[in-house]
Amino acid sequence: MIKNTVLSGLIIVSLFACSGKNNVEIKGEIKDANKQNVYLEQVNVDNIITIDSTKTNKNGEFKFKTAVTSPTFYNIKIGDNEFVTILAEPDKEIEISGSLNDLKNNYWVDGSEGSLWIKLLNFQLNNTKTALDSLRKVYATIPTTEENIVKRTLLETDYDSLVAKQINFSKEFILKNATSPAAYYALYQQFDKGNYILEPTRDFHSYKVVASSLKAMFPESQYTTAILKHLDKINKDLQSLKMREFIINSENNLPEIKLPNINGDTIALSSLKGKYILLDFMALGTPDSEAYVRELKNIYSKFKNKGLEIYQVCLDPNKLKWEEQVRKLGINWICVHDSEALKSRVAQTWNVQNIPANYIINKQYDIAGKNLAGQRLTDRLNDIIK
Repeated sequence: MIKNTVLSGLIIVSLFACSGKNNVEIKGEIKDANKQNVYLEQVNVDNIITIDSTKTNKNGEFKFKTAVTSPTFYNIKIGDNEFVTILAEPDKEIEISGSLNDLKNNYWVDGSEGSLWIKLLNFQLNNTKTALDSLRKVYATIPTTEENIVKRTLLETDYDSLVAKQINFSKEFILKNATSPAAYYALYQQFDKGNYILEPTRDFHSYKVVASSLKAMFPESQYTTAILKHLDKINKDLQSLKMREFIINSENNLPEIKLPNINGDTIALSSLKGKYILLDFMALGTPDSEAYVRELKNIYSKFKNKGLEIYQVCLDPNKLKWEEQVRKLGINWICVHDSEALKSRVAQTWNVQNIPANYIINKQYDIAGKNLAGQRLTDRLNDIIK
């Protein structure tokens, strides 16, 4: 659903003022949809609003008329759960046909090429997500014994290959269809909540392509306004990544980290301000990780009741293996994953040269120690935690 694919936090007032002329007609005939409620939802950058509703007749037919001044995304929602996303453009007649059961996979659109592109994008992504989920389930059933290393490695490779294939599909789609607003839709698709297929800093070129195209063709569109603001933010973020050193004795000077944990929740390092923090960079898939985590557990057990929090950034190349290791090792502190792995811009910003690496951050949000281990780490924590 595009509500979950648009950039959160960009509050844009809709620029689509209706002219009074209903210049778009949307008709549908959905099998097995006798006397069903149908809703026409306008998908804006920051929200989805219902702008019209009706009921199907006994043949599953419905009709809407609306006005648009530039391409606009809509959901056609039938009943409580079934919907399709379309792209409406001025002076178009759009016809939707299909079957109510599993409508998202059983529909067709005539009169709107952009809507067919959206159908293709969703079809491809749903197939990828289904395949990734299947691999996760199989992977979880294979014991972590030496004789299963090859099997597990092959599954990890297959998982990474599927992710890479989806990323390349989205990039190629944008390049081939840059003049279609469907490219904007492709740009903000996600594997899961907060996990975008195209990551802004890594795939900056794709964002530039879409922004340039929309600016040239649809300068008044709310989607154009949104992506231009986003592009400006990405540019500023990229500039900040060039700063490798930071002033030690100034509050709020530490580079921010915002990454997802195993549940998909994004956690900011700055949310721990006011506590003692052990910021740790590690890859859980390394041979020494179990011993390393055992040492961290001893540290955490000794100091957590005195206010210590561990914020661990994992740079494992394979997310699937990282998820399993978090569960296997029983990690109970904040443990997040950077999908850029050893090419992590976060690690670069924090001037991490090798892993494991760590920083001790005191209650004033200043760095109070760096790259300490064993007794030296314990002694330093004893010094600063009172």
